[in-house]
Amino acid sequence: MSNIISFSKGVFGKESISMSNQGTDCFLELLLIASDFFEKTEHQEKLTAFLKNRKEINHISPGTASFDVDEMPWNQDTLSEDVMFMLEIIRKAKTADVLRKLDDRPNPKIVFPWLDRFQNMIWKLDKAYLYSEEEAEIVKGGTGPIFKVLTGNDNNAKRRLLFYLDRHLDPYYGNDLSQIYEPVKEMLQDIVIKENEDDIREEALYLLEAYMDAPYDLFEERIHALPPQFLSEV
Repeated sequence: MSNIISFSKGVFGKESISMSNQGTDCFLELLLIASDFFEKTEHQEKLTAFLKNRKEINHISPGTASFDVDEMPWNQDTLSEDVMFMLEIIRKAKTADVLRKLDDRPNPKIVFPWLDRFQNMIWKLDKAYLYSEEEAEIVKGGTGPIFKVLTGNDNNAKRRLLFYLDRHLDPYYGNDLSQIYEPVKEMLQDIVIKENEDDIREEALYLLEAYMDAPYDLFEERIHALPPQFLSEV
């Protein structure tokens, strides 16, 4: 019997993830391991506790761990912050840091699409906070406006644009990337080397791996191999 994660009961079947019991264990374990890399607020602790509870239920009674994203213990007062937290966990769950902590390394071709669909459901909770028409207009303006934001001093603007690029670069949406692909790839590589904010640097790494034919593990090793004094000077 499979477990199903949907956005809500009102849209059941239209957007959902169906996983075997073993797949559910792996999916939830990746998220829980990833969550350990982050400090959490009280409400974020409740979100991770919910996922842990689903995992325990799957052990006790396999096939009964299904849930809807909108039934998770979200707090309206901190929704934007908590959505960002969950998105960071999902991205972290795909990294070598997390994968190597599992006894059996999962097949990324199976598990990563589940994480991507879960990410899309989380996005729906608070899209306006993550990015808006402003980010769409920046990308529509080409490499100049993109470069201005990504090399600027507004870290929140950088985060919003990087989150929007995560959607814009996805082949699923069929956007024409011919004019921005190589320049954006160079910008993202530059961010990984020069950026001081860990979450911004990690988001750039994620985009490089997911959409820019840059293997995450190899590029990450290259960055970690740089002398500390170099990273502090750039």
